[in-house]
Amino acid sequence: MPLTEWKRELDTLLDGQEADMLALLETLVAIDSPTADAAGVNRVGETLTGWLAQEGFATFRLPKPAIPKDEPWQADLGDVFMARTHDAAHGPGIGFIGHMDTVFPTGTAASRPFRLDRTADRVTGPGVADMKAGLVASLFAARALKRMGFDCPMTLMFSADEELGSPTSSKALAAQLPGARAVICAEPGGVGQVVTVSRKGSGHMHLKITGKAAHAGRCYADGASAILELAHKTLAINDFLDLSRGITVNTGLVGGGTSANSVAPWAESRIHLTYRSLEDGKRVVTGIRDLAARSFVPGTTATVSGGLRLYPLERTPEGDRLFELVREGGRALGMDITGQHYESAAESGFCSSELGIPTICCMGPEGDNIHSVDEFMIPSTLVPRCKLIALTALQAARAFAR
Repeated sequence: MPLTEWKRELDTLLDGQEADMLALLETLVAIDSPTADAAGVNRVGETLTGWLAQEGFATFRLPKPAIPKDEPWQADLGDVFMARTHDAAHGPGIGFIGHMDTVFPTGTAASRPFRLDRTADRVTGPGVADMKAGLVASLFAARALKRMGFDCPMTLMFSADEELGSPTSSKALAAQLPGARAVICAEPGGVGQVVTVSRKGSGHMHLKITGKAAHAGRCYADGASAILELAHKTLAINDFLDLSRGITVNTGLVGGGTSANSVAPWAESRIHLTYRSLEDGKRVVTGIRDLAARSFVPGTTATVSGGLRLYPLERTPEGDRLFELVREGGRALGMDITGQHYESAAESGFCSSELGIPTICCMGPEGDNIHSVDEFMIPSTLVPRCKLIALTALQAARAFAR
């Protein structure tokens, strides 16, 4: 069936759905779901899969993967939720991926609630663009495709910890999506009909220093300052920063010590890195691990956990082929889709680089200022982006049939 006929059917199914989409979006935005709030993240997952179950999708709440011994905090994260249109024996089909967690602390939904401003064509609220609007668009696109009855098997994956690099969710993607025909990630679309064809990878590391306590005035020399050691290591880690190569290394959280007049027996930091090539990411992680094994302050020791999380979304022939399908779908909708490189990581990179699946990112409704109080989504793009997701899935189901 040509794109024009598919579009006609989608128009019939989706043109009257904007109010329902916005109502579901308001429900999701009203749920605080920072990554560390497992209960809130799980409420989002239950809402999504409950909606899909009513539409005849098979839904699942996946068990936790094995938790690394040096990162036990992962056990306290939310769960990954999933839905399918078909039996797993037939493969994943088209993968729809998105994350449920946000960066905003619990209580933000009440202090800065969902707000629709038709005059300004803006919707605001915590996580409205990144990426609860994308979740809504994916759900309505999947339902429309299911109702159309064409050969377009789908697997929808909803991640719990993408904002921390998907340490547990990436394992679920690795278990469920191999063999997928293509993956569509509904991260927020760029303003002006933009999607993402490449983006950086990310890493998260946790550095812990052990020193020796002593009275800082009476017997300073008997101690070994973990904070001083952390300072040396932080400056050395910063030497890996290379903006010309797209490498960022940021020590974003630090802590340590017991009192101002005590030599610090402990200190720690959390480090975030991004990189354009997998080779660069591996080199930086190796360098940080080598630094952890070296002591600047005698009597201190260090351990480091974590590493590369989400791999970069790099250009591939199959990825470019999928982008052309997006452009064709856009033209059928009267949209002039352009591609961009994005300077941060997402699960799209994991699906492409690690799983080898043709992947396109930022297919969700358009928005900007993510991770800030000024985050917004453009509601007039909600239905068009939903149709773009659906037309891309229909084409990819045929172009990448296995």
